[in-house]
Amino acid sequence: MLPGNSQILTCPFCGKEKEILTLESGNLINAKYWSDNKIIAPMLPEISYIQKCDGCGKYFIRTRQEPRFSEDNYSEERGLLTFQETKEAFEQISREGFENEIEEKEIHMMVHHAYNDHYHRSEEHHEIDPGDWEMFVNNAKWLINNSIRDNLLKAEFYREIGDFDNAIASLDAGEPYNKPFLKYIAHNVRKKAENKDNCVFLIKFDL
Repeated sequence: MLPGNSQILTCPFCGKEKEILTLESGNLINAKYWSDNKIIAPMLPEISYIQKCDGCGKYFIRTRQEPRFSEDNYSEERGLLTFQETKEAFEQISREGFENEIEEKEIHMMVHHAYNDHYHRSEEHHEIDPGDWEMFVNNAKWLINNSIRDNLLKAEFYREIGDFDNAIASLDAGEPYNKPFLKYIAHNVRKKAENKDNCVFLIKFDL
């Protein structure tokens, strides 16, 4: 991993600037792949699609701004949001309106991953809040109907919301999974769906 000069972002609401991490290069060595399509890679760290202003506390989409970089500063700031912040950001940006389909799909996927980060990937045990669960189910259904085209990922999202019959039906409707890691995922999705298990699981690759 090779960091680059920090990117300078300007809050569109109050004008406060912040600097965030950029990468000249990265790789997927020791990456962890999760069945909800999240990748955690120490040599390719995630930089949040949505940033929170340190001044006014509002949220904005970083890719809406023309890239502007520091001449000599480097930053480790990634602007990662908590689950609560992700929910707040989703509500705010939904009210303001999305500029295109890509934004809408990205933010819905952020909500899905943030929920799993909080309830399933966290080292702390959080009892699932009924309101969060309802939001998660509705959000996953939106992704299934509007964003996900791959039958294997669609099956996984059905499984995560407890719709085990549709999970198995999606697997059966998909193409034969010949690549070893796809075969492994499909096998586990089917097995967990048959056992009515809706927890995400980890696939670890050393590339």
